[in-house]
Amino acid sequence: MDLQWRQRRKRIRAWLKPLPRRANVKRYPVIKWFAKFADQRPYLWSFKNAPVLRAIYIGSLLAYLPSYGAQIFLAFGAAFLGRANLTILVGLQMITNPLTLGPIYLATYTIGTWLIKILHIKAKHVFLDGALALTLGGLVLGMATALLLHGVWLFGRYEAKQFRKKRLASTKNIYSKTP
Repeated sequence: MDLQWRQRRKRIRAWLKPLPRRANVKRYPVIKWFAKFADQRPYLWSFKNAPVLRAIYIGSLLAYLPSYGAQIFLAFGAAFLGRANLTILVGLQMITNPLTLGPIYLATYTIGTWLIKILHIKAKHVFLDGALALTLGGLVLGMATALLLHGVWLFGRYEAKQFRKKRLASTKNIYSKTP
């Protein structure tokens, strides 16, 4: 049981290692200017339920909006304003990267044009019509991703609670046995 726990902890730490957190925020080139400001706001680093869920929803919506290149900066601002977990919010921005950008924007554009046709929305310019389609599709896809991640978060919390119960029970059994 103890070996399982160590392996799980090691795996989670490996996933979270490259993301900014309280201990290494001063190492990042642009973020270090905000280090003192960020250090005074514990919710940016909290993995309690409320900041994590805010980060999941805000981060998922931002990830699919047509703001590639400015997403990380928008994520920092959204984390401060939304009192959300910064690590998760920035991590969700990695959904759209150079490899996934094309398929994601094609999907958001397709969903957006479908919504525009259904809702009978007309823009005055072709460029605005495309931007509206990308934005509407991004919001729909972002909300779907957020709902899926919310379910994953709830399942993970449940599993962690069960794992802690088993671990606590096994440690009580070890100490309650008399030699």
